[in-house]
Amino acid sequence: MRLEGKTKTTTFSYNNHNKRTSLGSDYDNISLDKKVLPLLSMFGTGATLGSTSANMEIDAQQFEFIAGYGLSDNLTVGIIVPFRKYQRVFNFSVANGNIGINPTFDNTMPMSPTNLPYLPTSIAGITPMTTADVQTLLASEALDLGYKPLESTNNSGFADPTLGVLWSTYNNDTASLILGAGYRFGIAKENDPNHLLHTDIGDGNSGIRLQVEYFRDLTQGFDLYSKIEYGIELADSITSRVPKDGEFLAPKSSTEQLKRDLGDYRVYDIAIGKAWNNYRISTAWHRADKDTDQYSSAKGTNTSALEAHTYSYANQWEASLSWSGVEAWKKGELPFPLIVDLSYRDTYKAKNALDWQEISLQLTSFF
Repeated sequence: MRLEGKTKTTTFSYNNHNKRTSLGSDYDNISLDKKVLPLLSMFGTGATLGSTSANMEIDAQQFEFIAGYGLSDNLTVGIIVPFRKYQRVFNFSVANGNIGINPTFDNTMPMSPTNLPYLPTSIAGITPMTTADVQTLLASEALDLGYKPLESTNNSGFADPTLGVLWSTYNNDTASLILGAGYRFGIAKENDPNHLLHTDIGDGNSGIRLQVEYFRDLTQGFDLYSKIEYGIELADSITSRVPKDGEFLAPKSSTEQLKRDLGDYRVYDIAIGKAWNNYRISTAWHRADKDTDQYSSAKGTNTSALEAHTYSYANQWEASLSWSGVEAWKKGELPFPLIVDLSYRDTYKAKNALDWQEISLQLTSFF
């Protein structure tokens, strides 16, 4: 059995040009003019609800429970059950606009020249929109928007569990080679298409996981560990808004059922360790990369905007310290065998990925 707890935090992400940018920058310093809201074109050049200011921080806690049973000396069947909790702090405001709320606008009625949601501040009694006014506007059904507020959120739940097997194909006093295969069940809740901001508990789709794990003792207490995982994502269907190319806010009427095929992924780990007594320190290189997502519409809608910038990778370094209580258990000093591993991982280069800093604690035992 193994229990892993991990805390992750970030205020930055890497964009499609490998540039490190502040979280929330996609919604920062945006002029809410006719490019964002085409209806504003009737008020002429320069009409704007204001410029946005936005920043965000994400704190995450992840827990994984892993249980395995040895069917033989070389074959183990097991399950991985992940639970995740995400807290997103999002600060958003709008200022310096020259368009205000029309106090006579009826949100329950269609728009018309006599029922406009906003008017220029050059009209007496019309004041610039506040942040709350813009949030109300984003939620407007009459404007075909219907978005939920841009605000801080907390969400938690079980992510997608994996059922699989490990086969020890080679094992002697100095080296071991283990092959693994598993099926991931997509049970995580689907993203809400009415939320502009997403923090996924899990992808919510099923997939096949394949891995090769190799360990070798070197001289003077040093060792080499490496692992490669390949994930095959299976096609599924989701409900999503489909923006047009260059469209900042996809209208609610663009929502439809789509076929989705998330890009397959690869994860690489290489570590060098040094052991003494019951302790081991190690340093590792970790890389994860994912192919481009593919979407298709039964209506023939162009889905290229959803596929843009979905190829991603992240390079990280890791340092860890572990302690084995197996010898203490053999001597009767512990009621059960216990291995404790504490590690820190940091992102140093990525594309279309978050700039995570991670601390994890792993407890392993066997019976």
